[in-house]
Order: sequence, then C-alpha cells, then structure tokens
Amino acid sequence: MQLLAIRRSGLTSYSLSNHNGVIIVPFSYVRHNSPFIRQGEIVNNLFELKLLIPQRKTIDVNKEKFVPIVQPYAIVVSQDCDLKWDYEARSSGEVSEGKILTHVLFCALFTQDEVKSRSNLKSDQWKRVRQNQDERYHYLSEAPVRDTENSLPELIADFKTTFSLPVEFVYWLISTGQAIREGSLFPPYLEDFMHRVYSFLGRVATP
Repeated sequence: MQLLAIRRSGLTSYSLSNHNGVIIVPFSYVRHNSPFIRQGEIVNNLFELKLLIPQRKTIDVNKEKFVPIVQPYAIVVSQDCDLKWDYEARSSGEVSEGKILTHVLFCALFTQDEVKSRSNLKSDQWKRVRQNQDERYHYLSEAPVRDTENSLPELIADFKTTFSLPVEFVYWLISTGQAIREGSLFPPYLEDFMHRVYSFLGRVATP
C-alpha cells in the first residue's frame, strides 16, 4: 500500500491515523461529481491527432492526414480554478478571454512494463522511480476508487510526456462515453503530485 506521511501541522480531513506526530494517509482515489474535470483527475482512453508532416513546404488543410495517438490513461494537470471558470463560462454562454481555456494540459500515465521498455531502466533506477525519488517520474500504486467497486492499476506519470487537447474535444470524448473519468487524487497526494510535475516542468537551464 502506498502511504504518505505528513506532519501534524499538515493534517487533512483524510488523515486516518497518527504515530508519534506523523499522520499516515492510505492511498486511494476519489470520484468527483462535479460536471467539470478536475486537477489530478485520471481520464481513460483519450487520444491525440498527430499531423503527418508533408514533404511539401506548405500546409494544405484539405489534404493533410492525421494519425490518432491513444492515451489509455492520463492525469489532468491544468488548475482546478481555471477548469471551473471555463466550464461555468461555457455553460452560461459567456465568452471571456479571462475565463475560457483553449486546451487542457495532461500528463500521460504508463504501466510498469511500458516505462521499463521505453526507458531501459535498470533495477536500481526502477527502485528510485517506485519511491518517487526520480524527478522525471511519479509513481502511483494500484488503489481502489472510493465508494465504488472500481480500482486503478499501478501507473507511472512521465513528466516528459505532457500533452494538451482542446477543451471542447475533451468534453465531447467524455460526453459520448469514449473517454472515462476514472478517479482523482486527493490531498495530500494531489499536492505532492502537482508540486513534483511543476517542479520538473519549471526547470531552468543554467550556463
């Protein structure tokens, strides 16, 4: 079981037990009832459309071909407040540049075998990944989705595989049942994940 230990000053409503001032929070997922997708929410069966770069020097939108890239699992990285404001603005018919999002940012999630085959990780490197000590990856153990009979498998986020999709396209995939909102990270696991992904994306090269 994946556990996250936080000090008493970081108590949340999800804290279940404490030992010597440390709160042990068992890992699981929650399912939101909100109509808009949430930060830290895992969505199943998204797909991108990759443009096949033509040999000619110009783009002809009527002739170009696209290849679908299926993302079996991906986690929402966009901020909750932006997602909420966007949904409310679209629902009310309000078109405001300050509230409307054009894209939702995701990070792809992979199985253990996929990560090992893609990255050629050795046993000592894989151990670091499982302990969330490798800055490129974030490990999520297999866990149930609360108040459901569902669970999510062991998944690993690769911070080098972020992608974005148009907001309308994401909600269309969900509304037609092609993509499924599986479950979401909750505090303190949500904060832990977001801190790590943005720390990785926020790196600045120095001379």
